[in-house]
Amino acid sequence: MGRLSLVFLVALLRATECGVISNKEPLGSESCRNFGLAFERMFAIPGESPLLECPLQIQYLFDNPETPYNVTWFEERTGWEISGGQQNVSLSGTSLWFPNISMQSQGRYVCVLRAQSRCYKQAAVLVVSEMSSGDCIRPQRGFQSISSGVNDLLACPLRRYIRSVDHPSIQWYKNCEPLRKDEKFAPNEGFLNIRKVHLDDAGLYTCKMTFSLGGVVGEMAESVECEVRADEYLEKPRLIEPVNEIIKVERGSSFRKGCVVFVPGKGTHHVAVLWKVLLGSEEEFISENTSRRIHQERMNESRTEEGIVLVRTLSVSDVWQEDFYLNFTCMASSSRGTPSGQFSLVPADPNLVLLLGLLLGLVALLFVMGVSLCTVFKVELALWVRTVFPFLYKTTDGDGKQYDAYIAYPRVLDGSSEKAEVFAMSTLPQVLEGRYGYKLFILGRDGLPGEAVVDVVEEALTRCRRLLLLYTSTSLCSPEALEWAEQQTGLYRGLVENTVSIVLLELEEIREPDRLPHSVRLLKEKQGALQAWKRRKRWMCCDWKMEERLTSLDPSARFWREVRYHMPVRGKAKNRNWFSF
Repeated sequence: MGRLSLVFLVALLRATECGVISNKEPLGSESCRNFGLAFERMFAIPGESPLLECPLQIQYLFDNPETPYNVTWFEERTGWEISGGQQNVSLSGTSLWFPNISMQSQGRYVCVLRAQSRCYKQAAVLVVSEMSSGDCIRPQRGFQSISSGVNDLLACPLRRYIRSVDHPSIQWYKNCEPLRKDEKFAPNEGFLNIRKVHLDDAGLYTCKMTFSLGGVVGEMAESVECEVRADEYLEKPRLIEPVNEIIKVERGSSFRKGCVVFVPGKGTHHVAVLWKVLLGSEEEFISENTSRRIHQERMNESRTEEGIVLVRTLSVSDVWQEDFYLNFTCMASSSRGTPSGQFSLVPADPNLVLLLGLLLGLVALLFVMGVSLCTVFKVELALWVRTVFPFLYKTTDGDGKQYDAYIAYPRVLDGSSEKAEVFAMSTLPQVLEGRYGYKLFILGRDGLPGEAVVDVVEEALTRCRRLLLLYTSTSLCSPEALEWAEQQTGLYRGLVENTVSIVLLELEEIREPDRLPHSVRLLKEKQGALQAWKRRKRWMCCDWKMEERLTSLDPSARFWREVRYHMPVRGKAKNRNWFSF
């Protein structure tokens, strides 16, 4: 009976969702949707007090569980409505109760459910049979099977009425003999647990429920034919997940959760896995219609050596705000028990790891961009800071120096040296002295006539803060360069004595760098050279203009900024003795 009830429950659920309902039939002056004849029967014998439940699954008929409705009963044979004032039958909620049933009460009874704009009906069958004289075996019985060698259980068909009556008490019988709780049999809430099932445990079992309703005591009973199977066995299903879980999800995201049930043993199972949700105080089974936002998918089944694994997935295509904090429950329904587990959805916490990662990524990006900008525009930034914040730098006054830079250039009489001389004697002074106010020393312009060149160079270098060494592709490679006093003295002071900073100004492209003197080559490799001949390529069509500028020694603005960057900083801050008072 329990197995058939479960099958009917699932079939009714699918029929309701898909709209598969039988033809409409008139009832009185109205037309109701007719679900036909209910599959389950209620069996009784004269003198018992059976309950006949309304077979309509009311919880599946309305989308809103708060929809108001009323239930009325009709006797199909006469068409009369059953009221609470009759002697042989009374109303108890949505059920009919027969306090002292007789043979005349058997028949079909129609349950009619009316809502504001809907009406449904379904007929239930009550079978009343007399027992043979001197026989304790009931005329009708159900069928259940248990497995030998393991602990198994029988389900009382009347357990569904426990919540509909007051003070229920169930007594089990085997072959008309009452069973007491011992090491073999253990009655428990509508079930009879049988430990270490043996073939001798087969037989006829009867469960009798004594109860009270409206202050009147009654009883009803059902019998079960028990078969013991030796070739297969199935234990009570175990629900693996969910187990009272709290899951964090983001609103608007999709979500899937599998209900995993394990049925130990082997053989054919009759376990139904269903999802339901608690809305307010009412539980509602979740639809199997995949077009709905929340639905349950088909049950998947796999077999292992230890048993059967059943998985049914709950799918939420779009999580809404009202889905949070609801109890979603998975129920594994079987004749051996109905374990269940639940979970709740809660809003996900802000992803601090992601935010921290984005923040660190942004900082790293800004750092890389800053380093790149500082690398590319180092010269421009340094010159801007010197101009805007001159007070950050110490003044050069009082350092014992008279000139900002000593200009040394090749004095070999060839074509390239003539251009270098024009650049040193004319272009450099015009820009550095005339535009930026630097003080330059140029041999032949600032020295006194008749002085020895070596002495002038020695003295001038001691009074200069920088040495600007100009050279061309041939000036340092010719024999005359070996006796170039400015070069030799300046390199010695810069590289050996470290008393003056040297800035190399390369006036022509050096195609054979190995021909340069070893000291100049080392200095160029260490700190580089400012290349007056080099210009940025912007457009390929302007290459001829670049060639013309290369031959005319017309340095770019970038070159002049680099020269200024290497010149002494003329700050405005005063030297202070912080330890004087």
